[in-house]
Amino acid sequence: MNAVARRILIVDDNQELAENLAELLEDEGHTTTTADSGERAIDISGGLDFDLLLSDVRMPGINGVELVIRLRVYRPRLCCLLMSAYSSEELRREAKSAGVAAILDKPLDLDELLCRVTCC
Repeated sequence: MNAVARRILIVDDNQELAENLAELLEDEGHTTTTADSGERAIDISGGLDFDLLLSDVRMPGINGVELVIRLRVYRPRLCCLLMSAYSSEELRREAKSAGVAAILDKPLDLDELLCRVTCC
């Protein structure tokens, strides 16, 4: 059980992965909500009280970096973690510029994920 429970918005177009991550994080004492697209995340974010975004980078429509930029307009202190199977130096620069705390490589190292969530 985690000492600091987070309220996490998980965004991934792979709904099975999002649900598995939600289950893992809830088992650690966190509260989660999932969205299957950046657009859906923006739609539901206004009515949610969350302090951490965990999002895939490559999704149809709004990608993870753009999602971070849009959400930070209203939540400047939001901690953001991105996940990607296609990490590159360009992506890392864009993410850093957007204020992303870390990019987690897929397949995910679950210990690293839990550590990043705790430290965020």
